[in-house]
Amino acid sequence: MFMNVWYTAGFSRQLTNAPQHVKMLSRDFVLFRDQAGAAHCLSNVCCHRGAPLSQGRCHDDGSLACCQHGWRFNGEGRCTLMPAADAAASIPAAARVDSYPVQERYGIIWVLLGDDPDAAAPIPDFPEWGAEGWRWLEYEETWDANYHWAKLSNLDYVHLPVVHGQLWNGGIRPPDHVVERPDDFSLATGIRVKTKPAKGLWSRLRKPDTEVRSRMGFFLSGLTIKVDVEIGGVGTGMRFIALDMSTPVDEQTTTMRFLFGRNFLTRSFADKTHLKRNLKNVHEDRAIAEAQMPKIMPKVPESSLLLTEPEDRVAKEYWAIFSRLRAKGWQIDRDALRLEERQGGYPVIPSPARRSDPNDWVNGVVPLVDRYS
Repeated sequence: MFMNVWYTAGFSRQLTNAPQHVKMLSRDFVLFRDQAGAAHCLSNVCCHRGAPLSQGRCHDDGSLACCQHGWRFNGEGRCTLMPAADAAASIPAAARVDSYPVQERYGIIWVLLGDDPDAAAPIPDFPEWGAEGWRWLEYEETWDANYHWAKLSNLDYVHLPVVHGQLWNGGIRPPDHVVERPDDFSLATGIRVKTKPAKGLWSRLRKPDTEVRSRMGFFLSGLTIKVDVEIGGVGTGMRFIALDMSTPVDEQTTTMRFLFGRNFLTRSFADKTHLKRNLKNVHEDRAIAEAQMPKIMPKVPESSLLLTEPEDRVAKEYWAIFSRLRAKGWQIDRDALRLEERQGGYPVIPSPARRSDPNDWVNGVVPLVDRYS
């Protein structure tokens, strides 16, 4: 698992007036809103006695109070009040917890888990969200699968005819396609094919033997796949978009969040069919991801798995992205982390505040893999 990446922590509508516990990268976090409605993310472990801040409550001053002694923490993670202390007593410098950058975009809470937001890949731009003429549906579920298996279950064209029955020009092999690398943290590719027309309500969208254009991209932020299909046929402008985002809960569990958008049949009567069609594919991918071995992927991101053409053309670039993250020194050393926990510690993901003020922190930080190993 890797730090200094933007991850999705939940849908905005789910975070209301009460703090919420979220587990990501095997660490515990708390989300809450201040009096102005702005979302914040802190380490969930109180610096005083280690109590879970998510079991506390929010106050009108925008702070979050610990459930054990009522210490209040603001959105920057600083303790602002110790109710049992003498009014003249100063708050110790170490009375603080890590606070992580938060953005709300596309109806989703994004959290930068790391200490170097300036070096992180940005949250991708999806201009279709909120644009006139588009309708979007949200969906979330948790898979019992490593996040790489969860991501790779959907990151190629060849699996579509085999797993989902979507033949390319009547066969399994997709047209030749080039994998582009717009930057060090993303990839993109696309094809034009003739596919069998859909059944039911979707059968109205195009005639048989109509050529369809499909684009697929992967973005490191959110571990996001964007599938953009001109489903009505090339030149119609009738498009379907699926955004598939993965957040590692731990090495064997992944929270999957989806946004399904369409600019056709945009009235609510089509929502049930739209969601059903998408979840068929999602659950077929899930069944495979949850059955794949090993349950924990290799520690070195250059996968030792067999890579072939054309099945793994996209996967090769995917692994290259994580190799670059490892070279930056952002990979969490899972073996060393387990050892520290067995010895009674609770290391946290370092926050940006540790760069400018590295002293007076109660909890240590997660161990990282040596970039040169």
